[in-house]
Amino acid sequence: MGLFFKRLLPLLLAALLLAGCAGTSGSPTQKALDFRTALMEAGGCAFTAAVSADVGGRVYQFTLESSVTADGAANVTVTAPEEIAGITAEISADGTQLSFDGAALDFGALADGTAPLTLPWLLGESWTGDYISAAGADGALERVTYLHGYGDETLTVDTWLDEQNLPVRCEVSYDGAKCLSAEISDFALYP
Repeated sequence: MGLFFKRLLPLLLAALLLAGCAGTSGSPTQKALDFRTALMEAGGCAFTAAVSADVGGRVYQFTLESSVTADGAANVTVTAPEEIAGITAEISADGTQLSFDGAALDFGALADGTAPLTLPWLLGESWTGDYISAAGADGALERVTYLHGYGDETLTVDTWLDEQNLPVRCEVSYDGAKCLSAEISDFALYP
């Protein structure tokens, strides 16, 4: 019986150590969940996104001032380039309606039919409710991978969180190809 316990004891200790590590507040998955909780409790956020959109082989770059509510609605204002600055759009809570106030922009659609200007809405949806498929350190940042949609329409949304657990960069991929990326600045939770 002594030999059985000598072999079992190291396995039990290893299991306890691994179980203890999985739920620590510093783990990448926990950081992603903490970010989600803070965003939901605040009711939304505002941020600036310097966007690069690859649509059908053409790359468009523009900057958006964005606000996203925790229930899914989003508002965006184009601030750059100067030729299109001031154009505003509203995205419905379910993401199916993109409406412009005045002039409209048509960059085309991404592979799954998503319009590039809906990126703030897509980020809000991912951050507040999409499946977290991976999380881990990427240099000094934490990289969180969300899956948005199902089957052939699934988008992969990668977000990098800084040391304060706030997003600073994102990439959206469809079928393994990056179609949207953005540098995020001036991120603030609603007061």
